[in-house]
Amino acid sequence: MPGRRLNNHESNLLQFWENPPAAFPRPLLRQIRIEGDPGLRGIRRLLVPIKYPFAALCGRNGVGKSTVLALAALSAKPPDSWEVYWGNTRPRTRPGARSRYSYSDFFHRTPGDPPSDGLRLGWISIDQGNETERTEECRNGRWRAVQDIARHPGRVAQLMREVDFLPMSRVLPAGEYGSVRTAFAGPAAPTVQALNDDALEKLSFIMGKRYTTAEVRTLRGLGLPNCHAEARYSGFDMGGGECSLIAILSRLQSLPTGALAVVEELELGLHAEAQERLVRTLIQMCRQRRIQLICSTHSEVVLDQLPRQARILLRKHGTEHEAVNDVSTRCAMHEMSGSARPELMIYTEDQFASTMVEEALAGPIRARVSIRDIGSNATLARQAVAHLRSAGNLQALSCFDGDCDENDVNRWINDERADRRDLEPNRLILPGNGLNPESWILAQLDHREYVEAFSRELNCEPSLASSHLSAMRVQPDHHDAGHTLSERTGLEPRVAQRHLIRSVVRAHPALNELRDKVAALLDRPQQA
Repeated sequence: MPGRRLNNHESNLLQFWENPPAAFPRPLLRQIRIEGDPGLRGIRRLLVPIKYPFAALCGRNGVGKSTVLALAALSAKPPDSWEVYWGNTRPRTRPGARSRYSYSDFFHRTPGDPPSDGLRLGWISIDQGNETERTEECRNGRWRAVQDIARHPGRVAQLMREVDFLPMSRVLPAGEYGSVRTAFAGPAAPTVQALNDDALEKLSFIMGKRYTTAEVRTLRGLGLPNCHAEARYSGFDMGGGECSLIAILSRLQSLPTGALAVVEELELGLHAEAQERLVRTLIQMCRQRRIQLICSTHSEVVLDQLPRQARILLRKHGTEHEAVNDVSTRCAMHEMSGSARPELMIYTEDQFASTMVEEALAGPIRARVSIRDIGSNATLARQAVAHLRSAGNLQALSCFDGDCDENDVNRWINDERADRRDLEPNRLILPGNGLNPESWILAQLDHREYVEAFSRELNCEPSLASSHLSAMRVQPDHHDAGHTLSERTGLEPRVAQRHLIRSVVRAHPALNELRDKVAALLDRPQQA
């Protein structure tokens, strides 16, 4: 199940992120904040928690992904010896390298633009085991650090950290730049940064072909990738994906422990298999090198390769912006696709619960609803309230797993609606009596009628079906039930999981509350 089962690399990264060593040499960015009029690119308030060292921002165009990436690049002050990445898009009137980015590099102001006075930007980091918050406010056209006496006795200095920002321009082939063609047509000798053996191996793995050498040549501040893969060729003869990948790996191999890499549109120029391999490779690099990576993406492949903790969905309701963590790939892609909406939206915590709801509803009813799994119980509560805040004309029902109770749900809902007590989302708790959905399904399969239904689903004898059930029950984590059944039957994991669920929920009386609730909401007049 994508995003649910963490592999060893992902688990190790999560443990590191939640409990970083007190002596870790660099700060770790945990939160970005925008607040105040006149706003930044139309954003007057946005808080973006970062819950994983490899974070992927997703969302529709115009929701603030590029803005958040830029603020991430401005979160720390690199050492003077560090040379930040510029790509080939900056004018080279003074080709000398610069060690840091500035606000004006990302947010260019023209004489007719309104002033930014009153705008506040904030960053929270973990530094040497302590949480540190820095806030800057624009006053009279100048940015100044704001003192927070309650937390820090003096103004918080900008933390020291190596930062690299890799913009979309990295995918443009060198031949698209007249300045690059001119620079490398002359006799001047460029400086060369070769990919080391490890980076070269990663390049070969991602692209699916053997590279014997790869490097970036730099002249007058302009870069030109070169490589040898069966033949030698330069960036003038490369596609955008190959240019992008060499640029990314070249910069990442130069980053020291604890550095931050910010990558715009991570998947640009790469086919689906290369995207999948790139994400797997970057997770390994984040673990091995202890670097932090923040990127933006519109790719289902990229999101599906990352754990839920890494996914951050940015969205906009009217003039309000918000960041939603721990979203499922399905939820993120639905948000970005803008597909037609049904009569009722049903939200669940995960894919297993979504399948329970699907199989419990009769066909004509199922055709009138859309079901989305979106994440943890807290994320589900946030979505339930956010749906009402959006003031749309589509009704919604939030289905919480059966291992919580009414008090838990009320507490989560109350936390999300704050002072908006008028926001009362439709919700119910799936059957469970304290058990999660997987455990509840297995418990129901103690009854003969459901075992017989299960054997019919698998087209096997009840004795063999019972054997499968015994194997699933001894698993330490019942979330693995579908995976275990898949291994024993040869069915695809999701197909096996659906057979398991269908054998119980299609006629189970405990699902009548769900059926009645959905029918009542579909009969209720839609809002204008």
